Amino acid sequence: MPDALAKKLRVAWVADIVDEVSGIITDTEEMYGLAQSRGYFWQPVTTYRKPIKPFYVFDPILPIPIGSFYKGTMFYFPDFLRVVQFFRKNRVNIIVSNTPGSMGMVAMAAAKYLAIPWVDIYHTDVDYYMNDLSSRIVKPFVKNPALFFLKQYQKQADLIFVRTQEFYDLMVKKGHDKKKLRFYPAGVNVRHWNPENEDKSVFKKLGVDSTKTVVIFVGRITKVKDIEFLLRYFIEENPENAVCAVVGSGPEKEIYEKKYVSENIKFVGVQRGVNLQKIYASADLYVLPSASETLGKTVLEAMASGTAVVVSDKGGPKDYVTHGKNGAVFKAHNYPSFKQAMDKLLVKRENLKFLGENAREAMGNHTDEKLFESFTGHVAELL
Repeated sequence: MPDALAKKLRVAWVADIVDEVSGIITDTEEMYGLAQSRGYFWQPVTTYRKPIKPFYVFDPILPIPIGSFYKGTMFYFPDFLRVVQFFRKNRVNIIVSNTPGSMGMVAMAAAKYLAIPWVDIYHTDVDYYMNDLSSRIVKPFVKNPALFFLKQYQKQADLIFVRTQEFYDLMVKKGHDKKKLRFYPAGVNVRHWNPENEDKSVFKKLGVDSTKTVVIFVGRITKVKDIEFLLRYFIEENPENAVCAVVGSGPEKEIYEKKYVSENIKFVGVQRGVNLQKIYASADLYVLPSASETLGKTVLEAMASGTAVVVSDKGGPKDYVTHGKNGAVFKAHNYPSFKQAMDKLLVKRENLKFLGENAREAMGNHTDEKLFESFTGHVAELL
């Protein structure tokens, strides 16, 4: 079956890039790698201010500031006709949109222009952004128009992929046809993210004391991720024999570095490749306090690396984290609940090791290969 599909499918995988620390990029890299290994034509496409692998990058002709959600970042628009010509030249027969931004609109319009199927992946919890993250001044003017636009945008898709049952139910509630909805399940490269990568010397190089219990956050440093819960915990509770390593960058990084000053909080910057593999596998606990994740790719990476995790009860990660078995689930936006979960987990380092082993085992049902096979099987229905 995969060989037949490889001859049949010619996929343009379209995404917006607003920052180079992104689960969208990781997801793109993994799907692209799997497609390449199986002989598919599978071309990631974006528009951005500089080259970024594995995307074919169109020069932007118009930057638009995103505003309060991702401070200092932009959506970019390419020359639409150049994008269409690229798709036509490469005989693309399926366009997949991985984001609902400017490139998502380009993907939708190009598919209509070329009369080929368009597939949307619901990655971004726009409802949460509008309800919880918009400023009081902005919300009244943008919430309803933005949500109306998103609904109409998605209704143009031939298929809509959702990450979890929660978001499937949300789409049905919004009036989307169940016949168009498909699951895009959790998937991670368990060969790449692996407990065998453990090497605690990586922390020494970063100035992190690995003789203590090492708690990590990996990703965009922004209010969207609710990272202040974790930073506040280390400032206010000052847990004994524990240190927090914040991996990544983002619009609020400098603000948080100045606000949360402690010997037990280390901002170690963006880490990639082997270094990041070692960090995941060598940490004792991974924390993602966010309430807006449709999936939470970094949680999967941590679990595959054999590290226990803490997530909120809102969004995608809670679907594959079992409280008390491979980590903890706390009540979203509730600091006392977060504190209670952290207090229990940090009592004994040995317990975290046990939870981490269970986390790795749980990823057996969430591999990237299974995700790829499921996704391509559904997409092939359109041809």
